[in-house]
Amino acid sequence: MRSSLSVCALFLAASTFVACASSLDKARVARNAHDDVRAEQYLRKSMASDPEDRAAAQKELASLKFAQAQAKAKQDPAAAEKLVRESLTLAPGDEKAVDLLGRVIAAQGRLDEAIGVLGEGEQGKPCDMCKRYLSVLLLERAGKREAAKDFEGARADYSRATDLIPDAATALAVARISEQLGDFEGMTRAAELAVPLIRADDTAAQNEFLGIRERTVLAAAGRGDVTLADRWLNFFPPGAGGDGWYVLQLRLAQELYRQKKVDVAIGRARHMLGPTHTDTLPANRKSEFQRFLADIYRLQGVGFLREGKLVEADDNFRMAMEFAPTDDKIKLLRALAIAGNKEIGRAIQVVNALPKETKGHAEVLAILESMQVADRLADGDVEGARAALARAQAASAETPEVHVAMAEMLFITPAAGINKGIVRQLKKSGIIKYPNDEVNRYGEALSELAWAREQARGLGEGYLFRGPGIDARMANLDRQLRAFYPFAVEFNADSTAILKIRFKSGAAGEVGVKTDEGEQAVRVPAGSEGAEVVLRQPGLTYFRINGKVSSFVTEPYTRVAIDL
Repeated sequence: MRSSLSVCALFLAASTFVACASSLDKARVARNAHDDVRAEQYLRKSMASDPEDRAAAQKELASLKFAQAQAKAKQDPAAAEKLVRESLTLAPGDEKAVDLLGRVIAAQGRLDEAIGVLGEGEQGKPCDMCKRYLSVLLLERAGKREAAKDFEGARADYSRATDLIPDAATALAVARISEQLGDFEGMTRAAELAVPLIRADDTAAQNEFLGIRERTVLAAAGRGDVTLADRWLNFFPPGAGGDGWYVLQLRLAQELYRQKKVDVAIGRARHMLGPTHTDTLPANRKSEFQRFLADIYRLQGVGFLREGKLVEADDNFRMAMEFAPTDDKIKLLRALAIAGNKEIGRAIQVVNALPKETKGHAEVLAILESMQVADRLADGDVEGARAALARAQAASAETPEVHVAMAEMLFITPAAGINKGIVRQLKKSGIIKYPNDEVNRYGEALSELAWAREQARGLGEGYLFRGPGIDARMANLDRQLRAFYPFAVEFNADSTAILKIRFKSGAAGEVGVKTDEGEQAVRVPAGSEGAEVVLRQPGLTYFRINGKVSSFVTEPYTRVAIDL
């Protein structure tokens, strides 16, 4: 009996609740029963008729629409978009809804719009919840822009993504795009952000950093921008030191040397070999820095040798030997410096003590013997000079200094076949006034000098083995010859004499050229470079122009430009 009464009481209580419940309460009951349609009806009714429950009803309807949108997001993003927009109308700025709206828009392929939605917010800032997914979308769009070579757009997206979620790879992407734009300062700022973010286990970021660093350092070095190069060399994320770092230091020093910033290059290389890097510099890089410095000092010494600055030359060779003590080529160069100090005999002893297979051995011996030619001639010992020249030629006949010594010998050697009658004829009609009436082999001497210059040019500025003061020696002999021999002379490999005849006025005309072979008429066109004639038997030669005769001694192995 009591049990039946209890059931009836409960039934009466529930009926009373339904009869008395508000629309908001009814909506909650319907939602708990998963009846979203009736729940929405009651919520909207509450919003319209229950002022006290309006705010709560609106919030719960927004939550209902958000839940419905979440449920449809994967299968039907378009429907989800409509629902989440309704949710945002009811609860503007709700971060979860904004984030979901961006996701379902992106799922429909509207990337730019999704980025816009997620990036909007108070004062143009994205909501906290939106940042991560917004960063994902920005990276996706940045990649597409980069592939399309829209580097400005790509950099803007990568930069914004980095601001939202700091990440090594993204910051390095900013550096990479700045590189494409030629913005080295932008690259460097991006690297400053990236370096603290690169983890020891992130080999991909490490490798990308190393590639960017190498390109940047070498580009900066090529422009002589040491400050920028050093900024990058001072970045030390995990994996950035060691051998690769020292390689870049070496290449930077080499580039600075190439740009003739010699003191800067030397200073950097010496620092790498100093106490700061004693324990970290790999052995193979140490050898490369030592060789680099040895080569610089050696080349500087060679330059001083050519200028006749023997003290400076020897100082540089001594420093070169500090870094390459077993290099016999440097010992050969020091022998040249010794010879320049008037100790040729001692220098020859030094050379003879070195292995003959040492590169430059024969050339240096030839240079030393050619220097003896000049010394013997200065002492009036012509036979001694001739003997020294023979030894020089035997050692290395094609060395430029040997040809200079040959020119010095020719300068004092009488021309073949010259007698007193010829000398009288030359005094009367010669186009050259020979000093002291001495008709020597001046043309051949100039030919040898021309050959020596050409050979020296062919060897290049980097060629090591040049005689001390050789440039001044050549210039001095050339000056002596040019004092009375005005015609340009080139080397001729044959024993003939080649004349290039032209008129000073540039006019056309005819020249009779007579030698022991006979006379030939040479027609010179107007304004031409000259008419060539080959004399197989050089010697006394006459030029006849309109009945006027002049004379000249032609010599073998010469090509002479004659202005008449």
